[in-house]
Amino acid sequence: MRRGFFQSTTVRLALALLLVQVAALALGLTIIHRFTEATILADARTAAEVARDDFAEEYRQEGEAGLVRAIRDRLAARDDQNFVVLLKGPDGTTIAGNLTQWPATVGAAERWRRISLFREGGLAAEEMGIVTARLPEGRVLLTGEVLEAQAQLARASQAAFLYALAAGILLAAIVAALAAWILARRVDAFARAAAAIAGGKLDARVVRDETGDAFDRLGISINAMLDRIETLVGELRMVTDSMAHDLRSPVSRLKAMLEQALGRTEDESATAALASAIDEADSLHRLLDTALEISRAEAGIGRDQFARFALTPLLEDLAEVYGPLAEDEGFAIRVEAPDALDVVAHREMLLRALSNLIDNALKYASGGSVIALAAVRGAGNEVMLSVADDGPGIPEDRIGEAAKRFVRLDPARGGSGAGLGLSLAQTIAHMHDGRMAIARADPHGTIVTLCLPIASD
Repeated sequence: MRRGFFQSTTVRLALALLLVQVAALALGLTIIHRFTEATILADARTAAEVARDDFAEEYRQEGEAGLVRAIRDRLAARDDQNFVVLLKGPDGTTIAGNLTQWPATVGAAERWRRISLFREGGLAAEEMGIVTARLPEGRVLLTGEVLEAQAQLARASQAAFLYALAAGILLAAIVAALAAWILARRVDAFARAAAAIAGGKLDARVVRDETGDAFDRLGISINAMLDRIETLVGELRMVTDSMAHDLRSPVSRLKAMLEQALGRTEDESATAALASAIDEADSLHRLLDTALEISRAEAGIGRDQFARFALTPLLEDLAEVYGPLAEDEGFAIRVEAPDALDVVAHREMLLRALSNLIDNALKYASGGSVIALAAVRGAGNEVMLSVADDGPGIPEDRIGEAAKRFVRLDPARGGSGAGLGLSLAQTIAHMHDGRMAIARADPHGTIVTLCLPIASD
């Protein structure tokens, strides 16, 4: 399930948006953090260099005594507690300053260096930034800044960076989720229209939001396409319905004429030919009736006759009607259904769909012995109506063709079927906002299931 979740285009788009926003935020905050840190260190270096230059100028003007006095005055200032200075004589002795000793690794002309040193009275080494300079007569001067304050500012900057990043990630996640929700909501409008069209509701359309954006323009185009499709399908249905309707009368007259001719002839060969012609006329009449039923069901005719009824009595009536015929064909009809299971449906149309499925089982489940009619509550708010046999079954690779119109999976067999029985059952299922499924039964045979909504209480 998790794999399918991350395979969703909407989810991946939201994650991509989130990652881009987080990456941009992290880059921006990193730049700010580094710039702040560099600025803090630059201020410390500037302070150390300015102090070095001032002391060097003091030495040139006032000599060693003036420089020592300036160093002591600077160290006595309370507002400069992080300043460090050390004046070393030609012989290496300390003349003035607040460092314990001249560091061995520091030369006499350091431009800028970060190092840990001890101040006088200090209990631990402190990180400092220092510069040094040579003075006349072999003296060397070191000035610098303890970087504790700068380190505190850097830590505060880092903490601010992390807090800002966390807040930014949260905000980016909200924005990404909102964008994904908006996109999914817009796409769902198209998905709902497509699902309704696939379910036979050709009058369904994409709900527009009248914003004029790309989705709205796409909705206009799709609705125009659906209008054209509905018109063409309606015209096709009208032609099919008209042809089927208009042909019924000539076929009925033809059958009547054949029956009259059959009653007047005594020739055996003519009698056999006329009887065969009458059977074919009956088959053609049934085909036309079925085509009309499919056309009317697809058009939604009969929805006003939906009523609530129990399924178990319906299945028991079918078993009683088909029982003798099934027994003649070597089958027993079994009913498996609970007592309290209702649907809201067109009873006669549902009877016709189940009758077609039973007829198919009687015709094609040769070698079988049982036809099972079942009704069970399925997952969600639906009921599963099934007709199963234990015959040879439909080959796996041909199940997808079974419900196509005028398709007979075994045309070598005789019979008067025209390949419309399963198609009519599927159309009736769609008429009830349901679906039909065909599968192989276990261990062999065929099971056809009509999934219909359960009547709400």
